[in-house]
Amino acid sequence: MAGFIEQKRWKSFLDDFTKRNQFRATRLEVLGDEIGAQREEDFLPLVGVSFESKGTEAGGVVVILGGETAKDRRQVERHIENVQRITPLIGEISGLEEGLGFEDGEGAKTLLILEQLPEIPAQTSSGD
Repeated sequence: MAGFIEQKRWKSFLDDFTKRNQFRATRLEVLGDEIGAQREEDFLPLVGVSFESKGTEAGGVVVILGGETAKDRRQVERHIENVQRITPLIGEISGLEEGLGFEDGEGAKTLLILEQLPEIPAQTSSGD
C-alpha cells in the first residue's frame, strides 16, 4: 500500500471519509499470511470508520457496516487492532476514492472497498 496517511491525521481523515461515504455499499476483505484473502462482507452500507485514540482499544480502528438503525440485524463491526498504516485506495483509471486500506502490526491488511451498485435498467413500454 502506498500513500499512507500520517498518524496524527487518522482521526480527522477517518471522520471526513465517513462523512463523504456514509451509507455507500461496501466490500470488506482481510488479507494475511495465515488466512490468505478472506471476504467478510459484501454490499453492506458504510455506517462509519473511527480511530480509537483512548481506552483499551487505543491504536485501533473500528469499521461499522450495516443497517442504519440498531434494530437492523445486518450489522458488522470490524475491530482492527494495532493499526500501523492507513492508506486511501484510489482507482488507477478513474483517480477517484475507492476505499481504504489498513495494515496492522503483524502485517495483515484489511481493505474497505466502496462498491458501485449495478443500476436497474429502466423499463420501456412497448406501445403495442
